[in-house]
Amino acid sequence: MNAWVVRILVVLVLALAGFWLVNATEWADTEVSTPASGEAKTNRFYGAQVLLRELGMKVVKRDGLDAMPPAQARLVLGSSHWDMFPERGKRLRQWVEQGGHLVMPGYLVGGDQLEDWLPLVREKPPASDEKNDAKNDEASEPKKKKRSGLPRIPDPSAKDADCRIVTEPATVPASFAGGRGYRLCTWWSPSRYRPADRQPPALWTVAGSRGTEAIRVAVGRGSVTVLPWGVWHNDGILRGDNALFAAAAVQARGGAEIWFVADEAREPFLLWLWQKGWVALVLGLLALAAALWRAAVRFGPLAPSAGTHRRSMAEQVRGTAGFLHAHGAAALHVAQLRALDESARRQLRGYVRRDAAARAAAIAQATGLEPAMLARAMDEARSRHAGAMAIDLEVLETARRRLDANGPFTPRPASSSSSSSPSSSSSS
Repeated sequence: MNAWVVRILVVLVLALAGFWLVNATEWADTEVSTPASGEAKTNRFYGAQVLLRELGMKVVKRDGLDAMPPAQARLVLGSSHWDMFPERGKRLRQWVEQGGHLVMPGYLVGGDQLEDWLPLVREKPPASDEKNDAKNDEASEPKKKKRSGLPRIPDPSAKDADCRIVTEPATVPASFAGGRGYRLCTWWSPSRYRPADRQPPALWTVAGSRGTEAIRVAVGRGSVTVLPWGVWHNDGILRGDNALFAAAAVQARGGAEIWFVADEAREPFLLWLWQKGWVALVLGLLALAAALWRAAVRFGPLAPSAGTHRRSMAEQVRGTAGFLHAHGAAALHVAQLRALDESARRQLRGYVRRDAAARAAAIAQATGLEPAMLARAMDEARSRHAGAMAIDLEVLETARRRLDANGPFTPRPASSSSSSSPSSSSSS
């Protein structure tokens, strides 16, 4: 019996929960946009191009306005940087005047390369438009919802809040036999244009409650059409009568050619530079690498440097003979004298400020050599035969070695100075 009571209670609880769920919730269908895929993901005019292709037109996509379309073709120009080169405006004008049909958004009309030949001027919206819109919106609201004199702002999240009815006036030929009206669904642009003064009337216009939405004027044998740009995009081409409106704007005809220039795409600069001048780049990089390698800091020699050792007697003889053969005995005497002078500058204080005689005396005092003999050996102007040259060179070398080995030499007694000969000093 208790089991049946529990079951009945469970059923009652479930029934009450279901009744509450039905009354507390509301089921409604919600539209979820499917993300674009394929070419539609990168081409914002893919839907319009497919539409025109199905109507029998030849659709051409271009990444820039480097070349102009054929005569009598249509050009849908949406690139904000089409006038990056100064000669393009002149070429575009010539193409239109020769029979081309240009279609573009209103924000491009005021470009520097268009204003001197495009026969359009911007209209100034009348001040009464906003007041009329406010009155219409206020009258359409129930009286109990009136709050103030401000106009009602449509909810942007509402479906088709940006749609309005536009029509072709009776002053222009109808684009289609079925009627002159369109349900245009796209953002509203404040730019309104009309033909310039003393210009022929417009070939085609579409107007709504806020004024002219699209206009086409003649330029030479061709035409220029200005219209809202949102109808071309993938998310707008299938809304309302946008597709029909776009076909009327480009004067769609079977077999006609239409170009789409939406951007000014360029090949990456480094890739273009490599393709055009790879030889110069390779040579420049090699030269840069060589310069960096020469200027780089070395961590150390590739092999340990050999120790400094005194040369053998044979090496000394061969080196001296080679020097004499190349430069002569006088050059050897000058080199020996320069070596002695460098040693004396390092070892003797005040050596630089002394004259030749004082220098010879200072060296003789420091090395213990005879001053007169050292002065003769240091005299560059004295002529010498081979024997005298050998003696003088030996005296100079002996003095240099004593200066480098012992520093300032302690003067010897006068009795021993006479016996200090070059041969004995050199042997020591």
